[in-house]
Amino acid sequence: MIPFACIAQQRQPATVDPMTPELTNVVIDTLSKALIANYVFTDKAQVMSKYLHAQLAKGVYRNIKDPQAFAEQIAADLQTACPDLHMGFHYNARLAQMGPPPMRGPDPHQDSLRNADMAEHNFMFTASEILPGNVGYIKFNGFVDPTPSAVQTVTAAFRFVQHTKAIIIDLRENHGGSPEMVKQVLSYFFAEKTRVNDIIVPNRRDTSKGWTDPTATDGILLRMPVYVLTSSETVSAAEDLAYAMQATKRGTIAGEKTAGGSHPVGPVFLGHGFVAGIPFAHTYNIHTGTEWEGTGVIPEIAIKASALLDEVNSTLFPNSWFANQQKAADRPIAPAEVQAYLGTYDGGLKFYTKDGAFYCENPERGGQVFKLRYISPGFYQLDENVQVKFGQQQGSASGMQFYWSDGGISFKQKMQ
Repeated sequence: MIPFACIAQQRQPATVDPMTPELTNVVIDTLSKALIANYVFTDKAQVMSKYLHAQLAKGVYRNIKDPQAFAEQIAADLQTACPDLHMGFHYNARLAQMGPPPMRGPDPHQDSLRNADMAEHNFMFTASEILPGNVGYIKFNGFVDPTPSAVQTVTAAFRFVQHTKAIIIDLRENHGGSPEMVKQVLSYFFAEKTRVNDIIVPNRRDTSKGWTDPTATDGILLRMPVYVLTSSETVSAAEDLAYAMQATKRGTIAGEKTAGGSHPVGPVFLGHGFVAGIPFAHTYNIHTGTEWEGTGVIPEIAIKASALLDEVNSTLFPNSWFANQQKAADRPIAPAEVQAYLGTYDGGLKFYTKDGAFYCENPERGGQVFKLRYISPGFYQLDENVQVKFGQQQGSASGMQFYWSDGGISFKQKMQ
């Protein structure tokens, strides 16, 4: 998403020309003009420009000879003048020797290589599974361009969880990417076209309206509750998805406040090996009238980023099968406490007490005997797959409910 970052990471040659007062002046003047011409908010660009020139006048850069150190100081000063997570400033010695890369049109060969690399990483999707209690779990760590192969992968991931009772989307390690893929992912959750986050480019007086597209999901419509997991590392396009879910009230955000970076960015080559990553646009949500730049997306449910899935599941669904399994405990059972539950039920299930414990003999499992574990009054863990609640009614019959780990519920009538 941020090409200048890739450029900055290329291997540097052994020799680097030092900074001179003349070069420092040229770079700051060129950067100031680029900010005013390209930065998303002109007034803030003026603030950054004035701050850099004030730093120059105070001699802050006078003794910095290493271009890398100079770039780091400029980057820090830009953030001081106007905090913006997408703002960047880098030095690349190869560019100093070769000049900035020429502007080219689309390169099919490079596109093919990039798509192959994304395919090797499963288009950033790392998990699509079913958690206990029939909860879907999807994790992906980036938003790639929505190529046909990438969209097939996204569709397959959501198709796998389409019959679950709820879905968790884990963006705790997601650092952003393509806003078009954000709209693709959102489209699975809305029955009709829905306006989400727009992208506004003030200098071009251009607005790209963000709409979901139900026709792009291969017929998959996910109506169940959605929970989006976030962390302080969740940024950019990942925040785009979380913010859209929250603003439209389609999803609940759980986790930590996100990083707070919403401005799309592009590289500006300044010469002499310096590259500025300048945010040129901002987002806007018609439901809130604002964006998440600088504030982040605030979760409704607080969960530590380090929380394991068991803890996440129990926190989000405190009355779920899985949460109840976590609560189940061995404890002494007084006969009077379970007297009304003792006897034989459908399928030959026999419940009895012995030595202060509550047992079930199950002929459907070869006469195996299970020791019940206490959850709450009348509610017990029977085995690894079933929880039982006694004293239930179905029509004129009395008995107990079976709660299965896959989300199913069945009734067992008491025979004697």
